[in-house]
This record gives sequence, C-alpha cells and structure tokens, in this order.
Amino acid sequence: MRYVDLHNHTTASDGLLTPAQLVKWGAQKGLVAIGVTDHDTTDGIQGAIEAGRGFGVEIVPGIELSTQIGDNEIHMLGYYIDIHSIEFQEEIEELKEDRYSRSIKMIDKLRQIYKISISLEEVMEKSGNKAIARPHIGRVLVDKGIVKDLNQAFEIYIGNDCPAYVPRKNINPKQGIEIIKKAGGVPVLAHPGLIKNQSLIEDIIHCGIKGIEVYHSKHTSRQSAYLKTIADKNCLIVTGGSDCHGDLIDGKPIIGDIKVGYSVVEKLKNAASNN
Repeated sequence: MRYVDLHNHTTASDGLLTPAQLVKWGAQKGLVAIGVTDHDTTDGIQGAIEAGRGFGVEIVPGIELSTQIGDNEIHMLGYYIDIHSIEFQEEIEELKEDRYSRSIKMIDKLRQIYKISISLEEVMEKSGNKAIARPHIGRVLVDKGIVKDLNQAFEIYIGNDCPAYVPRKNINPKQGIEIIKKAGGVPVLAHPGLIKNQSLIEDIIHCGIKGIEVYHSKHTSRQSAYLKTIADKNCLIVTGGSDCHGDLIDGKPIIGDIKVGYSVVEKLKNAASNN
C-alpha cells in the first residue's frame, strides 16, 4: 500500500515545521503524498512542492478554513485549489487580516483580565512574522511558564469559552464551501468528530461537501466507524490525516500517524477535475 496524510500544517500558519521540514518528515515516515492544509493561507504550498521534488513526495495543495454555526466551530478543508486565483487570494487575505486583529484583541484581554505580560512582538516572533493565530499566543504562554502546554493554554485562557477569547469573522460552512469551490477545489469536512453538535453534520453535507475526514488523530475508533457509515451513505470521499502541527512526541512529529491509501488522492483529483 502507498499511504498519504492529507492534513498537515506548516510555519506558514500555526505549525512548527517549515514546509521543507514537514516534507522531509513525511518522506521519513514512508508517505508518498502529503496534504499541506494551513489555516487561511496557501503560502507554504510552493515551498512544499519544491521540497517534495527532492524527497520524492507528492504534495496535495490545500487549505483549512474556519467556519461557524452558532457556537459550533466547523473547519473546512479544501483540496486542489487554484492557489494562483486572484479572487481566492483576496478572500483568504481578508481572513488572515481578521486573524491578526483578533489576536491583538486577545493579547489585550490577557493583559487586562489576567495581568499577563505578553506583547504582540512576542507572538509575532513565534509566528516567524507570518500570519498569527491562537497557538502562537499559547506558545508564548508556555514559554513564560504560565501554562504547562498548549492544551492548558486553550483550556484556561484562549479556548472558545474562555474570558480572553475573541470570535473570528463569522463565515458559515456554506460560504466556506463556496470559497473552495470557486477556486476549483474539493471541500471536505475536517475532523467532524470534534463538532459540538453532531446533528449539524447532516446539514453540512447538504451544503455541498465532497468528502469527510473520517480518520483523524483526535477521533476515536467508534467515531471513525460512525463517520465512515455517513460518508458511504452519502457517496462522499473518505479522507484522513494526522492534523500535524509539528509538535514532537518521542522526538517525532505525528505526520503519518494517521494515513489513508493513495487512492484517496486519485479520488480528490477526479473530483477537482469535474468542478
């Protein structure tokens, strides 16, 4: 079997690995293809493609968009998008600008509510002076010894129900799907097992997704089996990925820990060509 991991992040968004480092690890884990799906940006894709040539790893160009229904955060993956589409880049630039402004507001809240000494410059440094996001804020809190790890930063300070949280620009799943489709991409519902209100999955399917991320590092085997049933019933592409952000566990990132067969890449390509 030839395996692929279709959900990974780089330093272009909130990952810790550069595109080249991510590809290198993917090759070491024996993957023949990896998806580069940074949050609200495609800036890491070209570097990954160049590295992929050297390591013999195919790159599936992608993106991860954050959408919202009420208090339910719903992430949408888009595969085989046209990263050179001017309209597409303008739309995601607006989302990146929103990430920046909300990060500033969260930093201010941390200072005002908790009297935590944290600056925009420190967070920007964590992001490599690229698009900033909540994990960058969380990593500063870890470095300062305020929390023990990123999970605790989200649980106490910057998670969705925490006092320092600031909501992002609200686009709904249908809008996210349309952004992906207009760029020639294939919309796939990301880690649906993490959605608070599971009944929303059926509604999202009717919005026009082409696939479901059945296999994910935070899905239980029972969740994956349930989601596989839903995908099969609705004739949707079954995808999977580790959602690697570059954190090391026993000296290695989790890229490749969740994987699917290369046939999934072929299905995504076919779906994109039929757009």
